[in-house]
Amino acid sequence: MSGFLEIAAAAPDPGVNKVAWAGALLAWLLAVPAYVVFGMIDTIAHEGGHALLARLLFQRVTAIRLYSDGGGVTSFGGDMPWAVDVAVKFVGYVAPSLFGLAAAGLLARGQVDVTLWASLGFLFVMLFAVRGLLGWLVVPSLMVVICYVAFAAEPPIRELFAYVWTWFLLIAAVETMLIFLRGRGYDNSGSDAGALRRLTSLSGEFWAVLMLIGTTAALVYGGVMLLRVEA
Repeated sequence: MSGFLEIAAAAPDPGVNKVAWAGALLAWLLAVPAYVVFGMIDTIAHEGGHALLARLLFQRVTAIRLYSDGGGVTSFGGDMPWAVDVAVKFVGYVAPSLFGLAAAGLLARGQVDVTLWASLGFLFVMLFAVRGLLGWLVVPSLMVVICYVAFAAEPPIRELFAYVWTWFLLIAAVETMLIFLRGRGYDNSGSDAGALRRLTSLSGEFWAVLMLIGTTAALVYGGVMLLRVEA
């Protein structure tokens, strides 16, 4: 970590934000080679996306459960209207990308602390819906990490953490979809793509490819925003 801080603190080349580049590299290491360890963060954003959109559309969320295999499920109170159900099912895999885009927009405006506090606020709200031992361990632990950075870390550490956090959300969403497609997860009737197939009669593979396109576009657009931030 200290090596990356030294890189970030070094006199930057004109137009190059070395904090953004260091954050991108660290996030890639967490999201790709170390996906098995840190993929649960993507799952939290995935299930949180289901729950958040459902609540915004006036639906009742009864529980969010996380599983040791890296999966999760969000339960709702009763049947949802067709259009709402389609939107809520679709948003899961693209939710990390949407959160990442929102964070990138904040960082592009220099709002490092707002990025951290917004993330903490989302996790705090999610905590009320989480059920099961794993969720009660992982979500509060993540909150503790962000709290420590927000309160105790020096500004360069806070900035680097915010960039890593944002890049991770953008990169991990694409990694998840690649794994999903490679494993033909869309053939699983219990997956979001399988549920969308039942709701729309369009193939699960179609929905999975659409989600991959969406997450990739978000990574490109969000990445451009982050790398254009002035050093």
